[in-house]
Amino acid sequence: SSPSPCWLKTFSGAARLSTQRGFGAMNAAEERRAKEMATKQAASEQDMQKMAEQRQQQQEMEEKKRVMVRSLLEPEALERLNRLGMVKPEKQQHIEAMLLHLAQSGQIQEKVGDAGLVQIIEKVDASRPSTSSVKFQRKRRGDDDEDDIDLDNL
Repeated sequence: SSPSPCWLKTFSGAARLSTQRGFGAMNAAEERRAKEMATKQAASEQDMQKMAEQRQQQQEMEEKKRVMVRSLLEPEALERLNRLGMVKPEKQQHIEAMLLHLAQSGQIQEKVGDAGLVQIIEKVDASRPSTSSVKFQRKRRGDDDEDDIDLDNL
């Protein structure tokens, strides 16, 4: 092999160093981004897990509430409450909360029948102002006198 000029060796060595440093700098930036993304992903996974746990706790609480309400009502009253819930779920929840409150305060001693539930529903309706109303609004025309036929002067 022929001897290579001195400047060629120096140039190739400098190119190799600059190339290695460039890749090193790029790898450090990529590493930093990868770590940031991994941290964000871990945080989002923790948030998802917390939300799933909260959802599960809420479902368990709802199930306990349903069991307690079922134990307070006779079958006919429970059926009425469920039918009410199909039409107005927020009203059903309000009545269930009221039933649980009455049971906890000792005002309900035995299972509530259909008539007792109707009374509770009426109490709730009386305590809450009616939010639904019907309002008729007729269209008004400008001056209708011009359109009328004057039958007196014929």
